[in-house]
Amino acid sequence: MVRRDARILVGSDSRVIEASPEALELLGLTFEQLVALPPGAMSMEHDPAASAEFAAAWEGDGRPPLVGSATIRLADGRLLRLRYLIGSQPDGTVAVFLEHSPEPVGEPPRAFAIGKILSAWRAAERLHEALEPGSPEWLAAEAETQHFKDEYRRLARYHSSGSGQASTS
Repeated sequence: MVRRDARILVGSDSRVIEASPEALELLGLTFEQLVALPPGAMSMEHDPAASAEFAAAWEGDGRPPLVGSATIRLADGRLLRLRYLIGSQPDGTVAVFLEHSPEPVGEPPRAFAIGKILSAWRAAERLHEALEPGSPEWLAAEAETQHFKDEYRRLARYHSSGSGQASTS
């Protein structure tokens, strides 16, 4: 479950407004270092065009809550793999909740609208069932099915804990 205490609040201009001590500890940064990160340092895509395309699609979908994982490069060059939950706030800000991810830093970024995870899980299950058991493709589909299943369960726990929306409180 994404730690609700490790939170960063981002303004509508993409500027960091505040960060909890837990988020700063997780990132190994001071608040000053966090706000000094170069543009795109905490984006889900390292390719600026792909990041802009994703942001436009998210905006076009009405900014639904997102979950995913990404590798970020900190100012000192360290790579850090994080899982996140991003939720839009009524005032136009965005709350980002973080935790360490068990995925290797080399994994591509992942981002999913919460409502689409169940669909992705079911699609991965259908693919898994259609493949030859034990084949490399079957094993890959099995891992993907488990990933979506875990994500869905993690989010269900998060939402059932009384935090149906990301909140700045």
